[in-house]
Amino acid sequence: MRSKMTLSEALSQNRQFNRPALPSLSPLMSRAERIMARWPDIVANPPEKDREKLVAMVRDRLDRDEWKDTKLSLITSAGKALFDEERRERPDLSGLREFYYRETRASTRAGFLGGMLSIYMGSFDAAADHTHKLASALSEVTDRLGARWRMLLEAIPEMLSPTVVADAVARKMISMDDLWTGLQKLGIHSPHAPGLMNAAHLAYVTQIEPHLDTRIEMKRLIEWMKPDGREAKSTGAGEAISALLGHWVSRTPSAEDLRYLTESIIGIYGDPRVQRGGIWSAVPSHRLAVILRWLTGENIRFFLDVVSAVEDSHMWEPRRKFWLGLHSRGRVDTAWVAFGASAEREAKRRGGGKGTLRFGRQTAGGSRANTSLLVLKIGRKIVVEGSHSYRVHIFDETDRRAPTLYQWHYDCEQIRLISGSKAKSHIGDWQSWVMEQI
Repeated sequence: MRSKMTLSEALSQNRQFNRPALPSLSPLMSRAERIMARWPDIVANPPEKDREKLVAMVRDRLDRDEWKDTKLSLITSAGKALFDEERRERPDLSGLREFYYRETRASTRAGFLGGMLSIYMGSFDAAADHTHKLASALSEVTDRLGARWRMLLEAIPEMLSPTVVADAVARKMISMDDLWTGLQKLGIHSPHAPGLMNAAHLAYVTQIEPHLDTRIEMKRLIEWMKPDGREAKSTGAGEAISALLGHWVSRTPSAEDLRYLTESIIGIYGDPRVQRGGIWSAVPSHRLAVILRWLTGENIRFFLDVVSAVEDSHMWEPRRKFWLGLHSRGRVDTAWVAFGASAEREAKRRGGGKGTLRFGRQTAGGSRANTSLLVLKIGRKIVVEGSHSYRVHIFDETDRRAPTLYQWHYDCEQIRLISGSKAKSHIGDWQSWVMEQI
């Protein structure tokens, strides 16, 4: 009686990758096989809905010790699923994981071994057991890897040392002018990939942070976060933004660097005032306060510039001096703008409405259609400044009827009619009155 075929023997006899038999997975596997046929070192990333089925298929073959007609694309795709975050520590799959470690040590197939190195990198977690076991198994077979992977290991000898590899990759990144292209030249085809490259990103941010008060290093990091023509990096973005802001907690950059950082960060990741959570939740509050302070100054200046352009009034120069003076002394916590019809047109002409110059609309009609509002939070007070002879209104922030910041629509007439506010026209020493109220 002929002995059963091992997985290694089955893979050796199946160098042409045909469609597997399971109907529900055939489109997926067909795509995976085409990828493997053209790029044998690439592991197809199976959809989440198919991952459990792929793992079950390989576990069933292991339980039956039946590997005839088993395709490399099935084994590597199932391996990708097996070592993802959801499954790599599941106790019921420990036997299957051990099987993959054994096969890695025993295999002579460069395609399979390259796939396992790709899985090691994609599922990398320096503190995880599976990462150390994959690294150990792969370390025994480096001479059997394909040319691409051998070149990568030559460029980064620490690749299979989980405790030090992220720092080693980061050190390589520091010397690169263009990080995306530089990493691809090393053999890392997807520099923003999860796993190892996320760890390398965090190590790079840590190593580069002391130098992020210079424009060249700011630019290098920002271009790494959003390479031309590619999606912005989301994982680790909060830590990168925090590093970019860290030098400016207690001092202020040049006007040019402030504008560059603000426009770059907000242009890529949105306005933290209106886009809560996400990457901004990873930025510590004292560093988030830096960019909020910068945005406050930008909003006040933009409001004053736009309204000055559309309303011919001698009153705007004293107002500019007063509100910007409060901001420069750190009294204004945050600010938001709502433009009336004519000012909105001017604001859009100046490039507002996107990026760092987001704003709301003032929607009251009639004689107030062109009134614009500047809404400020100053300590425990909400202050509403307005154009076209609109009085300054001051509310206590505990008043539930008080206007809130960062809304897309405000009605200046409804605000004027809210009871309990204090209001004053811009006549006499209105500035001292405001200071008394706040």
